[in-house]
Amino acid sequence: MDSHHTIKHYAILIGIDDYPHKPLKSCVRDVQDIRVYLERVLQDSIKIQMITASKSDLKPPDTGKDPIVWPTYDNVVSALKTVTSLARSGDFVYIHYSGHGTRKPPSGEFSNRSTGDLALVLLHGGEENQVKYLWGFELASLLKVMANNGLIITLVLDCCFSASVYRRDDPNIRFLPYDANVDSEYSLDPQKYSENDSPAYRDASMVPNWLINPDRYAILTACGPHEEAIGPRFDGQSHGALSYFLLGILECVGLTKKHEEIYNYLCAKFRGSGLPQNPVLYGNRDQGFFGQVNSDITTIALPIIVKQNGTLELQAGHAHGINDGDRFILYPLSSDQCNSGSQGQSVAAMVIRTRALTSDLGRSDMSSICVRTGWMARAVIQRSLQRFPIRLASSLPYRDEWLKALRERSLNVYVDKQNDLFAFEVVLDNNRGYLILNESNQEIINLPAISQDQTSIREISNLLKHLARFESVRHLANKAPADSFVESFDVHIFKNGMAFGPGSRIEIEHGTMAELAVENKGDNVLYVFMYDLSPCWQVKNMFRATYMVVPPQNDQKQFKRNTRKNLRMGIPEQMKDKGCSSCEDIVKVFVTSRPTSFDLLELPKLGEIAMVSKVDRSDRDGGDGLGDWVAMNFPIRVSLRADTDS
Repeated sequence: MDSHHTIKHYAILIGIDDYPHKPLKSCVRDVQDIRVYLERVLQDSIKIQMITASKSDLKPPDTGKDPIVWPTYDNVVSALKTVTSLARSGDFVYIHYSGHGTRKPPSGEFSNRSTGDLALVLLHGGEENQVKYLWGFELASLLKVMANNGLIITLVLDCCFSASVYRRDDPNIRFLPYDANVDSEYSLDPQKYSENDSPAYRDASMVPNWLINPDRYAILTACGPHEEAIGPRFDGQSHGALSYFLLGILECVGLTKKHEEIYNYLCAKFRGSGLPQNPVLYGNRDQGFFGQVNSDITTIALPIIVKQNGTLELQAGHAHGINDGDRFILYPLSSDQCNSGSQGQSVAAMVIRTRALTSDLGRSDMSSICVRTGWMARAVIQRSLQRFPIRLASSLPYRDEWLKALRERSLNVYVDKQNDLFAFEVVLDNNRGYLILNESNQEIINLPAISQDQTSIREISNLLKHLARFESVRHLANKAPADSFVESFDVHIFKNGMAFGPGSRIEIEHGTMAELAVENKGDNVLYVFMYDLSPCWQVKNMFRATYMVVPPQNDQKQFKRNTRKNLRMGIPEQMKDKGCSSCEDIVKVFVTSRPTSFDLLELPKLGEIAMVSKVDRSDRDGGDGLGDWVAMNFPIRVSLRADTDS
């Protein structure tokens, strides 16, 4: 990017109320409100294109060419291409769609077998007053060009793709049934928009369905593919729920918070309001919403819901490693309390009851500060980490400083022979450096160099906490799941036609493909999460999405009750550079009965960023009727082929 280039912002705001069938009544208002906010905040630094159709609009004249403000398929595609041509690398693009969505049964190689093909319902224009679909694979292709040009994209979809609304006739639901006649008249070939070359891979990764660089975009949807996006009344007017809550948080915190922070707030607002939809985030959760992130803080916080009886509910439970007695600092997202909970508007709290996917908090102070839904919780004391004790060699200098730093990070610590049971031991080597050993007294691999002269005790303590967090994720399991829930699904990884269940060791050649298969054998929706625990001590979301939905067989038998996802495994470059010909990964799969988020389990590679302390979670059983969960480990050994030199 040109160092002298002034970052610009581009927005394409699409709102459609005036459909020929099942018109809506709040979509244009949604994007008009967003426009007012963006113009007020960004002023002359933003270029906005409004593409709307309200019931009061005059129909475009039948001149053979629609006005550019009319939300036809041609105009929307043209707007996307125009921004792509005008914007330069590093510029921000915000696209907000408020209108109907639709979907059809899977129709091609790149279709999702359990959710089908998704599309935005745009207008066609002209006297025939028809609609035309912008299919997901075509939209993905347009976004891919933007991403390849270095643009940073935020796409908000306030619509739904739920086939369950086939059975309903609610004017507030933003879904139109798929019409094969519309599709046949303007049909497109999905293969035309697919990648010809295999995407580059880095260690373990999922083959992307959106076909664009996930580090350059974030997509926020109003609900999962099986749910309904509705337009309830707020403040006496109809609004799309996602648009309304999103504007509310942007008014409060601005445009420079991370997508993850915005998403967590939205989840809390939806659940706190009782609306039957759960937003989903795809892509880069660390990306700024519509601007540069205003902080490099890496703390992962959890959202809070204030229930009607005043109870504070933390949106994490046994499945996330929460324990009774864990302590948190609660603060509003609008404050900068991530690092300093003792200042400003903050409240101390402790977990008093842990359930499967949520927990109750009790306040530890007597302040009059009013906690609200959407506040965040940062962990202060995490009892789960104490399962991974640290032993210090008696020869280490500054013993008191070591003890203080490690205990501040919720770690149990012993000196030399005080305890023979330990997860990690810190010793001195013969070159004025530190070594970290495992419980078998073997040096832990793939750690950055740790010299006494250049590494502080604080940094090493953060590294030890990172290792403890990694182990906590690896050991995370539900020791007493409900039998009925376990029997409601099957999860396997397929390689060369062979099916491997949890715990089975899988041999995979570097750069080759395997396939995750999940079958829903029950009557309820399942939510699937998949993480790679790499030999470089990274925990990475392989879906690059909040979760994957596996619905039960629907009434029309059009959508499958199973789903398959390709995954590619590779040896990390830093290990290949050292001459390693193999490595050990663990693919960890979670299945839950309700939507949740496991973002707080994620860890970067050691040495990839500064060793900064983050929130942690670990192991605890669960199952309480308010949510079921299971965690499964698939150990994978990745090896170079004998004839491979790189």
